[in-house]
Amino acid sequence: MAQELNGEAANGESFERFLREAGEEAKGDEILKLFLQSWRLVRDLVGKRVAEVATLMETEERVVNVEMLYMPESLKNRIIQEENGKDVVLVMSKKIGKTDLNKNDNRLLIPWGNLRDYSFLNQEEKTILDSKKGAKKGIEVSVIPPSLESNVKLKLKKWKTGYCLTEKWHSLVVNNQENGVEMGVTVNLWSFRNNSSELCFALQKC
Repeated sequence: MAQELNGEAANGESFERFLREAGEEAKGDEILKLFLQSWRLVRDLVGKRVAEVATLMETEERVVNVEMLYMPESLKNRIIQEENGKDVVLVMSKKIGKTDLNKNDNRLLIPWGNLRDYSFLNQEEKTILDSKKGAKKGIEVSVIPPSLESNVKLKLKKWKTGYCLTEKWHSLVVNNQENGVEMGVTVNLWSFRNNSSELCFALQKC
């Protein structure tokens, strides 16, 4: 039975027909029925994921990060449809710390230890941030806040401890209660490119 099931599984219609016939043969065999139901569930889940990936890839090949499958639809639509975003990368996932909320620090730290992908910067941006002057001045970036309200303009800078989003971070993001940026809250920081290939970010509250 298991060998036949594995063989038929490669074929959608044949697989369904096999499950139907096997179910009829199972009759009072409750264990076999549960086994067949489990296979149907697995097939449906896999089919759903495959369809989601196909839909994302059809969006003018804008999505390159499969982790976007777990991004809220509201944020996904904002990035892809409203911002015409492409080259989406999950840059960081971390819990908001005390210094991230400190008005005097006025920045969201992206520690080296939490950095998941270095590819969000292009060569020109890396060169700027690797220079002493560029690291201090930073690069202006547009950021979608957790509330999905209007984008805010911040500066991406490079420190010894990691990158950081600063200048107006506290007044535009932390001070806005709609964003819900509080101590201990887990956030995901996504990067993407707009129509002008400019570096942008989206901050997601998990």
